[in-house]
Amino acid sequence: MTQIKILTLTGIAGLLLLIFSTSCTKNPITPPPVHDTITVLKHDTTITRDTIVGTQPDPTVNLSKGLLLYLPFTGNANDSSGNGNLTTAYGSILTGDAHGWANSAFGAKGDGSAELYVTNNGSIIFDTAISISFGFMVNDSNATQSFISMVNPNSGYGASFNIGLTDPTTNYFCFGVGDVSGSCNMSVSNPVIDTTRFVPVPGSWYKCICTYKRGAIQVYINGVLVGAKQSQSTQALNCPDAQVVVGGWWNYSNNLNINGKLDNIRMYNRVLTSHEIALLSTYYQVTSNQAKPGLQTH
Repeated sequence: MTQIKILTLTGIAGLLLLIFSTSCTKNPITPPPVHDTITVLKHDTTITRDTIVGTQPDPTVNLSKGLLLYLPFTGNANDSSGNGNLTTAYGSILTGDAHGWANSAFGAKGDGSAELYVTNNGSIIFDTAISISFGFMVNDSNATQSFISMVNPNSGYGASFNIGLTDPTTNYFCFGVGDVSGSCNMSVSNPVIDTTRFVPVPGSWYKCICTYKRGAIQVYINGVLVGAKQSQSTQALNCPDAQVVVGGWWNYSNNLNINGKLDNIRMYNRVLTSHEIALLSTYYQVTSNQAKPGLQTH
């Protein structure tokens, strides 16, 4: 039986271009406009036909919608959201990421020697809703550590939020949001705090997504809801002098710096959808440092 297979050079070139461009892009801001799956159906009758069928992209996923800040750490600490917020690094902050790529993550030792400050140029505006997404790994889970916060870095006043191992007695993972009824001239602004009882395994990478909407706080680890809390809060505090502090709390609280790494930090002025949370969490499973590939330099 004669079998005829027709595959154009254009199709091959297109497929190779897609594979190459996808593999060379580290954590794009939005998913590439391609189909999610490819299914090959072969029907052997008088001829063989190779039919490619693709599912449509999920219309509920738009990772650029409401994006306020994006720090992918691709060889630098620049804001890649398109909003152009100024970033200022103190100390040597770039290190290897979860996959072993050099200068592709934020790293600190918990001693105040490395922090990153993001100055709000007026584009980081939110009120009733916030989402913060990031990957993280800690070297020690027994010490109190602030991962990411938004606060006046000179005074510690007017805190919008704080994320980290900040439970005062157990060092559980916490997400706290300052309420709008507080003051930009106070160190405590009626925070809504969710203690998740989650303790990360040292040396393992996780994906965390924290959401807030009118007093409702939710914390997801690797796409799984691990904590939730509801209060009477109306909206989050957003002070003009507050900056996003990566790796710590504020200038004079060096004992609260993270001892570990952070990567792919995204901040939104809305609550991410369940589909977006699942997509962002896809490639973050618990992995040991010992399982990392050899260090890459490009």
